[in-house]
Amino acid sequence: MTTGNLTPLGLVLLSGLPGAGKTTFARRLAELLPADHYESDAVRFELAGKPTYAPAESAKVFATIERRASASLKAGHVTIVDATNLTQRDRKRFLRLARSIGLPLVAVMVVAPEDVIRARTGSPRDGYSEATTEIYEQMKPRLQAFTVPAVVVDTRYPLEPSLSLIQRLLDAN
Repeated sequence: MTTGNLTPLGLVLLSGLPGAGKTTFARRLAELLPADHYESDAVRFELAGKPTYAPAESAKVFATIERRASASLKAGHVTIVDATNLTQRDRKRFLRLARSIGLPLVAVMVVAPEDVIRARTGSPRDGYSEATTEIYEQMKPRLQAFTVPAVVVDTRYPLEPSLSLIQRLLDAN
């Protein structure tokens, strides 16, 4: 769906293991479109200060992201939700949100080879993520495929073709 000035509208829902490159991809996409970018790690730090990753804290983080994403979409902005979103259960609220507002959803599975992820999570990283290789190992078995059509972005390659594809998918709606 587009507005009168041909700005694409929709929700871009990212999913991927820690260290896959979701936030790097989301930042680049947000600049290109432009879009509102809701990074779960940043929201967690905003709300908790010193995160504990307890279930109640996570529930508050994702309820906040859902509220902000809803307001962003209703205001006519492209919205990017940047979180691991590893399971169908994790993604359900955002799939439902896009449907309820009647806007397209572009699902994106962000991936990288295991050795690349281990290198990324094994050294200090920029930004809010505190994910280590140990956390990657803990989360890896939870990863589920999307049940809706999804774009797969391998972040070891240049991002431009994938960024362009996402833009075209949003423009097509």
